[in-house]
Amino acid sequence: MEILTLSSELSVDRFASGKARKFGIQPTVAEIAALVARFDFVSIEDMRAEVTVRNVARDCWDVVGTLSARVAQRCVITGNDVLELVDFTIEERYVREADNDDGVEVDLNKAEPLVGGAIDIGEMVAQTLGVAVAPWPKSPASADILTQDEISDEHPFAGLAALRKPE
Repeated sequence: MEILTLSSELSVDRFASGKARKFGIQPTVAEIAALVARFDFVSIEDMRAEVTVRNVARDCWDVVGTLSARVAQRCVITGNDVLELVDFTIEERYVREADNDDGVEVDLNKAEPLVGGAIDIGEMVAQTLGVAVAPWPKSPASADILTQDEISDEHPFAGLAALRKPE
């Protein structure tokens, strides 16, 4: 199995029709630091992915595999670190965009277009990580329900609220 980094792209010309190839993706220290900054994480540890790429039809390639990592994010309530174990299934389809002068539209909602005849495997894994983690991480130590101690009349719409009150 060939090991790639997040800066890797796979030229689709290297895949014979129907023949699957396995790849491991192991980000470098610099790529991990870039992901932490990009997604505003606290840290990422033990990130790795294994994917199989296969040409499934003319100008169409499937990428299937798994992504695993330990990601620490800040709790949206307390700001404390929240550790999450990511174990995510990757399923992507890539297609070659054709010059289309006959007026027929192709729906790419379920497929990604190739860029320059290649699958940007590193960007696919990075985006998958961004989607796989909890969007609003919450620490077990944080309150289940947030309450406001005192309601203040000093807020941006207080003046408008005063106009609504009957005299």
